[in-house]
Amino acid sequence: MARDSSTRTASPAFGVAARRQQARFRSTLPLEARSPGDDKGRRNHHLLALGHEHENLFPGLRGPGGALDFFRERRIKWWRSGRSGDAPGDGPTRNLASSQLACVNFLLPLAGTPDALLALVRAIDPDVRELVPIPDPSGAPASLVQFEWVGWSAPIEGGRLNRGAMQTSADALIVGRTPAGLRALVFEWKYSEEYLAPEDKGLGPSGDTRRRRYAPRYAARDSAFAGEVPLDDFLYEPFYQLLRLRLLADEVQRGGLAPGMPVVDARVVVVCPAANTDYLDAVASTPLARRFPGLGTVAEVMQATLRAPEGIAAVASEHLVAGLRAGPTAPGISAWLDYHRVRYGW
Repeated sequence: MARDSSTRTASPAFGVAARRQQARFRSTLPLEARSPGDDKGRRNHHLLALGHEHENLFPGLRGPGGALDFFRERRIKWWRSGRSGDAPGDGPTRNLASSQLACVNFLLPLAGTPDALLALVRAIDPDVRELVPIPDPSGAPASLVQFEWVGWSAPIEGGRLNRGAMQTSADALIVGRTPAGLRALVFEWKYSEEYLAPEDKGLGPSGDTRRRRYAPRYAARDSAFAGEVPLDDFLYEPFYQLLRLRLLADEVQRGGLAPGMPVVDARVVVVCPAANTDYLDAVASTPLARRFPGLGTVAEVMQATLRAPEGIAAVASEHLVAGLRAGPTAPGISAWLDYHRVRYGW
């Protein structure tokens, strides 16, 4: 059954526990990084000191050729927020509980260890036999993992590419070769998010803009959606995010990843800690959850709206780490495994 957001257990929300975990991790960092001088940083122990945002990255991603260069070469924007007290700049946030950093720290180091990355992907999709480098529209080198993917030539909203801001973007993109052909895995990466009282995004002029942008794609003959549910039912988080990501996956499947690079299908994969039921459990007050009262999770509800339920799947972050820890590639990624144990407790 979907969750009634008016009833809460006595245990702290996952977001609270995640921020406490990141505060413990901050205590392991150099003194300068763990000692913010501003009031917001002193009050929130999951925030780094300003000027030390690089400590939010896996150590192997901090130097030349690391995450900063990867994002800069591909003109990808880092998520930054005034709520976190982020200073102007083009680097990562100071917020240790960032989902973007959780995604980058998870996948980008593994891109340098293809056997481990393949093992990870096969834990999600056993059909994948090998990984395929993905070209970049910026002209930067192809990579086994892409971030903030909005499309090759235009986002689904139209206009110019603006990866990471104001456009529907996949947190990560990986392409695998299956017996049937290339399959794109379009990732939505979550850490501490929750949407227990989602607002109606169909209201006002912005709601009209959303319908104008997405309704034709939702109703298209080759849409992954069965079309039996009104589009307005999706205009509540997190369903709204997953609607747009599935429409982006449709476009990848329709037009390919790049010129001369068709895919046989594209699937959305939500990666989220299993303990974050505040995100994973459908909120009963949302129209989609009311329409499917027998289904308890966001993924199950979304699957019920598709022509083929495998178009969206959900996997647990910690289960992926546990699989790699127990697998044959573990010795080659020992530093990665140690980092995730200390950083996230996995």
